[in-house]
Amino acid sequence: MAYNHTNIGMKYKVVIFEDNFLMQESLKALLEMNDDITVCGVYDNAKDMLRIYEQTMPDLIISDIDMPEVNGLEGLKHVKDKYPEAKVMIFTVFEENDKVLNAICLGANGYVLKSSTAEKITESIFDVINGGSPLTPSIASKILQHFPRHSFTSSNEMESLTVKEKEVLEWLVKGYSYKMIAAELDKSLETIRTQIKKIYKKLNVQSNAEAIIKALNK
Repeated sequence: MAYNHTNIGMKYKVVIFEDNFLMQESLKALLEMNDDITVCGVYDNAKDMLRIYEQTMPDLIISDIDMPEVNGLEGLKHVKDKYPEAKVMIFTVFEENDKVLNAICLGANGYVLKSSTAEKITESIFDVINGGSPLTPSIASKILQHFPRHSFTSSNEMESLTVKEKEVLEWLVKGYSYKMIAAELDKSLETIRTQIKKIYKKLNVQSNAEAIIKALNK
């Protein structure tokens, strides 16, 4: 399957942070099947994620959460604190609300489950690289359910979803791709991507640092 991108003639650089050897090899093999991607490195913990980012300046970091020494959320925070423009996709088995929302609040550009199909994983990778914010159906469902009573808010109520944003999430929950949603709603693909990015931004902006630090130390 072909994926549209704007980096014609050049390869996207991707760095992987994953402690399971079989998953390392599987993900690396999947990425290397695409001529537009080069894997710059594979690491089994996020201890040096910031240093590695600065050395390689990849187009995308793909990171697990649960890793020895330093987990993926801590690595994500270190990178995003210094390089908010960095693109990081969380790739994990965890579907729990706290993991999902912590990752997004810390600035993750996408949250994809390892149980996703190879096609969905590849699609999500290119989506993040091109400025999108992919969500798998179960993750979209959790965000949709969690928005009215967000546990990370402090004294202010969390900004609510607009009708259009909620509608997009509901289609995602059904397993529709961005293209399918765009067709159903008679909108452009870019409009759908923009609405998802706004949802991420609401989660990120409304979070407070104390809650995030507490979650990281659990």
